[in-house]
Amino acid sequence: MRAVVTVILGFFMVQSFAQEIPMFVGTYTNKGSQGIYLYMFNTDSGEATLYSTTASNDPSFLARSSDGKMLYAVNEREDSTASLSSFAFDGDALSFVHAIPTGGGSPCHVAVSSRYPLAVVSNYGGGSLSVFQLEENGALGERTQYIVQEGSGPDKERQEASHVHSAFFSPDDKFVYVQNLGTDRITVYRIEKDKETYSLVEDSHIPTPPAGGPRHIAFDAKGKNLYVLLEMAAQIAHYTKEGKDWKLVETMSVNEDGYNGKNGGAEIKLSPDGQFLYASNRGDANSIALFEIEKSGKLIKSKVYPTNGVEPRNFNITPDGRFLLVANQSTDNITVFERDMSTGELKQTDNQIDVPTPVCIAF
Repeated sequence: MRAVVTVILGFFMVQSFAQEIPMFVGTYTNKGSQGIYLYMFNTDSGEATLYSTTASNDPSFLARSSDGKMLYAVNEREDSTASLSSFAFDGDALSFVHAIPTGGGSPCHVAVSSRYPLAVVSNYGGGSLSVFQLEENGALGERTQYIVQEGSGPDKERQEASHVHSAFFSPDDKFVYVQNLGTDRITVYRIEKDKETYSLVEDSHIPTPPAGGPRHIAFDAKGKNLYVLLEMAAQIAHYTKEGKDWKLVETMSVNEDGYNGKNGGAEIKLSPDGQFLYASNRGDANSIALFEIEKSGKLIKSKVYPTNGVEPRNFNITPDGRFLLVANQSTDNITVFERDMSTGELKQTDNQIDVPTPVCIAF
């Protein structure tokens, strides 16, 4: 009987532990933030418990390795301290490993390949890419490439020069798509290998709507539909793959009909099941929009929700798809929404998380 009780208790302990997943929050450190905040997020209740903090200067964007053992953070500085930092995570503690200067100012995004030992950093200031080789254990190796993009766009205030805003690996990890807000262009690089070194080789370009300002993108699982969030226009440009080319199908606003305030599109993500798409807008909107995705890939705008905070710079969805969390930079809070898995609709919970200047959430 005692053995049965032990087995039952052990089962419930495992079940309880499985409900807690690590959640990392990147911040700006000019308002008293410590750097990177580690929470344990309960995927049943939607509650988050602060577990630890790790010192880091302006870790404004975070990315985890595919095995979850490493965390990478860009240190968004304008001077020589602008760098990419790496941290080891053993499931309990986050430990600083290494930092390497990016060579460009204001790094604002980092992407890590799940197939190749590569990390790509986007430097907003100066419009450049920094490519890093990773060691077998995930630690940073040397910076192997520094690619400068040049050009400008029609908006003389925002697009006076090149501003690389993000780089995303394609679903098959064979290409890297680089969004340049300053030039209204996406540059596609293919990944090539020479002995033990991987490099990005320019392959093609995708023009985006003038004065839109491409910021982040999302692919469907098969890589046939590409959704581009235009920061300045607060629109989603939808492209479909035709042979080797991408064709612009439509552009859709992320705002309510009739909205005429300031815009600042920030983040775009598909739900884990690929049936819904979400996009946030800052400016005067402070909102997050929900789109249904038809089988063809076409978007249907469903609802626009207030984020109950100011400047929703980033959001993320829990791996199981049950919750969506929005980081409101200017009000020092993360809003926790519960997702209806069948309709994609959001319902705000009472589990608001207070954290200084949150700008990125990574699970």
